[in-house]
Amino acid sequence: MTDILQLLSDYKEASREDGSADPRPYLARVSGSERELLAGLIDAYLEHAPRREFNAEQFQGSPAATIAEEVQRSLAGESGIWPALLPQLRRRAELKRSELVRELAARLGAQAQEQKVGEYYHRMEQGLLPAAGVSETVLDALGKIVGWTADALRTAGQLPAPGPPRSDAGAVFARTHRGGAPADAPDPAAALPAGEWDEVDRLFRGAPPSA
Repeated sequence: MTDILQLLSDYKEASREDGSADPRPYLARVSGSERELLAGLIDAYLEHAPRREFNAEQFQGSPAATIAEEVQRSLAGESGIWPALLPQLRRRAELKRSELVRELAARLGAQAQEQKVGEYYHRMEQGLLPAAGVSETVLDALGKIVGWTADALRTAGQLPAPGPPRSDAGAVFARTHRGGAPADAPDPAAALPAGEWDEVDRLFRGAPPSA
């Protein structure tokens, strides 16, 4: 996984030098889900790579500022690079978060718990949900919606290494809310005893904590 980050860094450096670096030699050095992940990261970089002299006023509120915040959440959170990658995949699929959540809940057979599914998905985008607990069932359903494989999404959830639990969860939730789950939505399973976890909790969190 470290190789993917190094290859991405090497490609960025080459791209900054001549402005037209060919990604194919870099992609040829990995295969399978790692190749798919690297291709997605290069696509995201190229879409938002700087094209002109930096202007601080124009940067505020721009797509580049949004990407910078998403990357920061990736580095500080527990969900690998999902905070940087998932919004990018959702935008590429031209889906609002509420639309993605509706389809994800349907694919999981949890239409009656769409709000809870939305709360968990929102935490994935914010880096607040430990990636290791998210089931293959969720990643497979999500991958079919955004056009990625479950393996590539799993790898993305492991890059970079998960950091310590976030202390600003409520603030980030309120500051970045753009629809979908309520802005003040709590962790869906935080106050539930282990015996009260339902199937949606287990799909997104894995095994409940021991009593």
